[in-house]
Amino acid sequence: ELHGQRRRLTTMPPKRAAGSSSTDSVATSKKFRSAIDKGVDEFLCPITQELPVDPVTARDGHVYERSAIKQWLERSDKSPVTNLKMGSELLDATQVRSMLETMVKSGAISGDKADKWQERLKAEEQAKELRRKAEAGDTAAMCNLGMKYTRGDGVPQDDTQAEMWYKRSAQHGSYRGLTNYGSDLRGVDMWLHWMEAATRGDPYACVNVAGLYARGVSGQIAKDKELAKRWFLKALACKKKEDGDGEKPDEQDKAEANAWLDANTEVAAPWFDAPDRQVA
Repeated sequence: ELHGQRRRLTTMPPKRAAGSSSTDSVATSKKFRSAIDKGVDEFLCPITQELPVDPVTARDGHVYERSAIKQWLERSDKSPVTNLKMGSELLDATQVRSMLETMVKSGAISGDKADKWQERLKAEEQAKELRRKAEAGDTAAMCNLGMKYTRGDGVPQDDTQAEMWYKRSAQHGSYRGLTNYGSDLRGVDMWLHWMEAATRGDPYACVNVAGLYARGVSGQIAKDKELAKRWFLKALACKKKEDGDGEKPDEQDKAEANAWLDANTEVAAPWFDAPDRQVA
């Protein structure tokens, strides 16, 4: 009987030390996470140091964000990585894009890298939707798409494209498009566009016109604090009109107007159309 008991004991599988299974699992998980992170780092764009939303493979064999490498190649014929000369041909890295999207959405890639990638993907999708609306004739979308190009938000930064969309927006009747298009011009053309937009009730244009009078423009606009006050007051009083023009000033417009008015309380407001100061 004792022999049988011993036999059963010696044939039982050995037991793991308490907690060893959990420890092994954690170690394996860390190893996998480290391997994934190192693998993902291989796809960081060498220029932006971020995961590419629109990845392409350049002639040097490296993967880049399309907009970043295109801008690089406009001013250099050398690889950002090897510093050797390379052609300008770029190949779509479709499989890289699909892999990154799958890994981000599954949580395999997390943290700052994933957050930035999702933010840029969202901005890209918003820009595509704005373009669709703009090309269909939406004047607000035209103006907002211009802003996307000005900031490089979801699209490559491109002042020429920005000006084109601002101009189209203005041509279709957008007062804000008129203001932004004027900002891309110089001299008389600039402030004439601002003045027209300001008279149509754009608070941003009113602030810009007020700034011109507050500072003066050599050889073009004499410094005139009374006119500056007139237009800062108009900026604060802007509101939506029945004809669709005008809108309320945003926080930045209010802050700029109020800052100047507070610093220039001694300035009179003799103009008949200067409204009472609007206080939020």
